[in-house]
Amino acid sequence: MNIKIAVMNLQSGIGVTRGYRQYLTRGLRYVVPHSGKALIDAGAFLKEQSIDIALLTEVEGGSRRSRYASQLDALSENSDMPHAHFFPTWNLGGSINEGNGLLSRLPVSQERTHPLPSSRNPRVLGEALVDVGGIPVTVLVAHLALSTQTRRTQLERIADIVKDIRTPVILGGDFNERDRSSFKILKKLGLTHATALGYPSWRPRHALQALFVSSHFKLRSVSVTSDALFSDHLPLIVEAALRQR
Repeated sequence: MNIKIAVMNLQSGIGVTRGYRQYLTRGLRYVVPHSGKALIDAGAFLKEQSIDIALLTEVEGGSRRSRYASQLDALSENSDMPHAHFFPTWNLGGSINEGNGLLSRLPVSQERTHPLPSSRNPRVLGEALVDVGGIPVTVLVAHLALSTQTRRTQLERIADIVKDIRTPVILGGDFNERDRSSFKILKKLGLTHATALGYPSWRPRHALQALFVSSHFKLRSVSVTSDALFSDHLPLIVEAALRQR
């Protein structure tokens, strides 16, 4: 069965898409209420692309800055992807409620949240079981730290979790990693790495978003969409076929 997967950092919907200067001009949107236009565009993109599974980072679960609306629920509605789960990472007194998210057209069950080692902002690995044509697939989503040393310990923790999984695996998110040799620990587990240049969205130079799949999958295509401008990261799109065993 072929599936289409999107990996998207939504930067909590503040809409930095034109240059580094916008981090200053739109920086207040990190803490004050703002419109959800970027999320409407992201949901429409998921629908147009017929995405089956979306792995999301920096998504707002509902707080003052999003006018207490869940960005994940809005994405689910706008994309016609009915199955949604939020994995909170950072909750700041009702002002911020940020985390990772999973959207799926396919049935989802058995959601879990694994805390990851972190020195500053909390980080988690979200886990869920997705029914792909009758085959249970473990789907994992993470947003790793900016610190090289912290990322290393986070990858070690993720590898410990993955090695005990007996189903096919999809792992993705914003890994904030420019040195691909850091992923050796995941590749030793038999995971295949897929990525493409997508950051910053206005002039892509770095491949920070990544997807890993177990040997149960065959990669069909890997790409980014250059005109999908709703955050400072372009969406990574991966098509894969689940092998019948």
